[in-house]
Amino acid sequence: MQIITIASGKGGSCKTTTALSVAAFLSKKRKTKVLVIDTDPQGSLSWISDRASPGFDVAHETDHNVISKLRKIGGYDYILCDTPPGLDNETLTITLKLSDFAILPSPPSPLDIRELTRTIGQVVVPSETAYRVLLSRVDSRRINEALDMQSQLMDEDIPVFNAVVRYLVAHERAILDGKLITEYKGSGGKEAANDYRKVVDELVRELKGQK
Repeated sequence: MQIITIASGKGGSCKTTTALSVAAFLSKKRKTKVLVIDTDPQGSLSWISDRASPGFDVAHETDHNVISKLRKIGGYDYILCDTPPGLDNETLTITLKLSDFAILPSPPSPLDIRELTRTIGQVVVPSETAYRVLLSRVDSRRINEALDMQSQLMDEDIPVFNAVVRYLVAHERAILDGKLITEYKGSGGKEAANDYRKVVDELVRELKGQK
């Protein structure tokens, strides 16, 4: 079993969308069982999944004593933890220490990247958990700027996913329709899903490399 934390220093980074989309693609793999734990008191992930009827298990849990026992849960190939935004929360510290890997979604704007580097330096690096940054909510018209930011982060020895997640209205429309992006058939759905398919392909290769 491998535990993956989805973390961000601030809201609006595509964290919950990432947790659900990654879980959806992982669960499509043959004989793969996935559990997603919503550790955010706001419970946004749980609310979305209740409407979408995903092909994986979801639990809403904010009790630190329970969260600290994640390694004792059996029967799953992957456990994904969607964490609350912010650096000053015990939940993030606990889940990172238990995790095999962390995904750090962040828009590529200077202010978001500033918060991202704070998160990495203050929380992720001390946990000694392997991680990669995922540039999210990327304006399709400014892909080259996002790629430049990827290069800058890598120059600073910060690992980054090659794939980026574009800002596509399909993500919001899928939620309104009560579907995950993997099941949404409306305009832009295929493109939005393909962004996360690429992320999961990279993630699986990374996790295999750790074994």
